[in-house]
Amino acid sequence: MVFKKIVLLLIGILMFSCSEDTAISVARNLQEYIDETSKISEQPVVAYGANADANTRLTYVFYYPEAGASEVRYYELTAGSLDENNFANYRRESLVSEAVFGGKLKRFSRASDSETWCLVTYVKEGALRISKPIKLKNTSKATVYTDEVTINYKTTLEPNFTWNDNTTPESVLYFQVITDEEEAFVSATHTKEKYFQYYDLSNLVAPVINTVVPETLVADAVYNFTMLGIDADNWVNFVIKEQFIPRNLEEYVTANADKPVASAIAFAGNANGNKAQTYIYFYPIEGAFQYRYYETENTNVDQTDYANYKRRSLTNEVQFGGKFRRFTNNSSGEVWCLVTYIANGKLHISKPIKTKNISKTTEWTTVVAITYPETLKPVFTWAEGIHAENETYLQVLTQNNNTFLSGTYTTEKTFQYYNEENIIDKIHTETPPAIVLDDRYKFYVFGLSSDNWINLVIQNTFIAQ
Repeated sequence: MVFKKIVLLLIGILMFSCSEDTAISVARNLQEYIDETSKISEQPVVAYGANADANTRLTYVFYYPEAGASEVRYYELTAGSLDENNFANYRRESLVSEAVFGGKLKRFSRASDSETWCLVTYVKEGALRISKPIKLKNTSKATVYTDEVTINYKTTLEPNFTWNDNTTPESVLYFQVITDEEEAFVSATHTKEKYFQYYDLSNLVAPVINTVVPETLVADAVYNFTMLGIDADNWVNFVIKEQFIPRNLEEYVTANADKPVASAIAFAGNANGNKAQTYIYFYPIEGAFQYRYYETENTNVDQTDYANYKRRSLTNEVQFGGKFRRFTNNSSGEVWCLVTYIANGKLHISKPIKTKNISKTTEWTTVVAITYPETLKPVFTWAEGIHAENETYLQVLTQNNNTFLSGTYTTEKTFQYYNEENIIDKIHTETPPAIVLDDRYKFYVFGLSSDNWINLVIQNTFIAQ
């Protein structure tokens, strides 16, 4: 009897549940969601799609959430072959969203290599806003990432940006975003031209992102320029990302006119086996600070004109126990570059360095002959290398723990530790200590061209005899 009552109760609950589900209308596609919404805005959501850099399985859908936007949703076609203009074909998908460009924009991340149409919606002031359909082309037209943009300056604080889209000519709209070094938002604009002047309104087009006129840039501050080339289907064909810093070297020297200009030692070469990475070594004298790296647009400029040099913010690290430091530039472009720092009330500027990442890639080897005509006085002898343009050779000797012992220059392909007979210059200021029997040491040779490019690097270890 009790069992029958329980069964009847469960049946009643199920019948009630079914009748409630039928009575309540739940939007299962975008058209049903629209039908349930009392107010639809004619102003679309700004949204574009792009795949991640070198990853066609990860797609980003960028969107601009205006102030007051809520209930942000992502929809895509239930099948890629369906009509993208029929909202009944769109099903809501739950994707992770994150802030980008200092939170001015956001983006959904979609982990799939399938291509389809999608769009973004949100509610603002009680009205539903819908983006234009976006055709995801992550495999058929993968987004290209580059840093190729020409940056010039109308005045010190008024940069302009010019680019081309020869490899992706389908773009009909260009979206420019500027952020500061900490990725805080500065400006976002659209143009139909492949040119943007900060901050000139004359060629800007809708949609408008900036709600107020951006602030004036700050000299010597680090900024990031990002440009999205967008096609008629709201797909991003290519992305440009590049750093810029208002104030060129000539202007920097003028701003430090109270400091006498002095020389600095610097030279550059490829990372071992990597044409796309350049090492810029420099010797900071005692008390040096404010290390800076500058470069030209290319090598077809006057390397003696400081107005041609623009600063780049690069990381630097100690080398040879801190006696030297080294910037790392992840670029294969050949340029003129130099290093500056301040020490003892003077502005130190190195001689221009002509990088030759592609034309004369630095040769790295371990081949050096080490002989001992006298105990604990090794003689190092080496060959010219594949680029027979070495004007001088820098030798560096350190302990096995990288403690610096000596830095010397010769024009000959030989050096004895420690004999100054053929030394033409030196880094150390005191006579180096004698090496210790059976201790391990490191020996380096840098073959330097007349324009301070490293043609040859020899690095080896030896045990003192």
